[in-house]
Amino acid sequence: MKKLYKFILKILPKQWHSLISVLLIELKIKPTVNKRVKSPLSKGVVIFSADFEMAWAFRFSKTNREMAEQKGLKERENIPKLLALFDKYRISVTWAVVGHLFLKDCKRDQNGIAHNDMPKPEYFENHTWQFNSGDWYEHDPCTNVETDHAWYAPDLIEQIICSKIDHEIGCHTFSHLDFSYKNCPKVVADAELCACVTLAEKEGIQMRSFVFPGGTFGNYESLKENRFLCYRKPMSYHIDLPYKDSYGLIAIPSSLGLDKDPYGWSKDFHLKMIRKFLEKTIQNKLVCHFWFHPSMDKWYLENIMPEVVRMVGDFRDKGNLRVLTMGALAEEFASKII
Repeated sequence: MKKLYKFILKILPKQWHSLISVLLIELKIKPTVNKRVKSPLSKGVVIFSADFEMAWAFRFSKTNREMAEQKGLKERENIPKLLALFDKYRISVTWAVVGHLFLKDCKRDQNGIAHNDMPKPEYFENHTWQFNSGDWYEHDPCTNVETDHAWYAPDLIEQIICSKIDHEIGCHTFSHLDFSYKNCPKVVADAELCACVTLAEKEGIQMRSFVFPGGTFGNYESLKENRFLCYRKPMSYHIDLPYKDSYGLIAIPSSLGLDKDPYGWSKDFHLKMIRKFLEKTIQNKLVCHFWFHPSMDKWYLENIMPEVVRMVGDFRDKGNLRVLTMGALAEEFASKII
């Protein structure tokens, strides 16, 4: 059903997309639910995960390259607000961190090359990025967090670690690169993951959860070899169950990205849609996974996100569902799935 929905949107003119989405939600077709599985869960589970990437995500973007630093600074502005919100309602989040953000500073070598110890991808182009000239780290200012706030974030990571809530620090690669087999040789994948794991361990963190940058899936062997447990993945249904893949990793379903829509939907409609996701999650005892970028639109952050987190907290407090991190849910499924 989810694939059919995406296909319909693809073939119809863009001006129809909002109408189709609203219609499917009003008819209770969306969100789609996997009713073919028998859930081992005693209650439905909600997960929040954040793609914590700052300027690194946009430096080779086909559409937002010039806004990379603005996006990074917006994350820096929004993360303390998001942490306060999640603290208020006692909601744990999996923060998938670009590894370079752990650094307080970095510098170029004597030849002017940044991170010369890191293997780098060859030139490539995918559906969102274009890397066809220069050096993979050419945008790295090679300074420090005090000078370039959009490229380093050890202070924000410390805020997450020191939060009242037991958040999870996950991995989003070291440099936010295309992680597919086509564009990321294994030696590059291994180095990216090793750098992240090493930096996290220095902070007393064991990384278990992974989010593929830009949905560029691949190099599962490297994830397994670097002791990752799970990853986020879009599935055939919005509301679904995790499963153990052929590499022994747990695939966690991805349900809905949280941010302002391109159609001008009202606050009431956004919240109506979120409630439908939660009600179906509770009814079917399955998993709903909300993900977001901390650089989200200001209107959504101020008007929608507080109500979403409050709604999830209310359902949890009434005993209707549980809120878990990716790693916590993966541990449960790793012990139940043979």
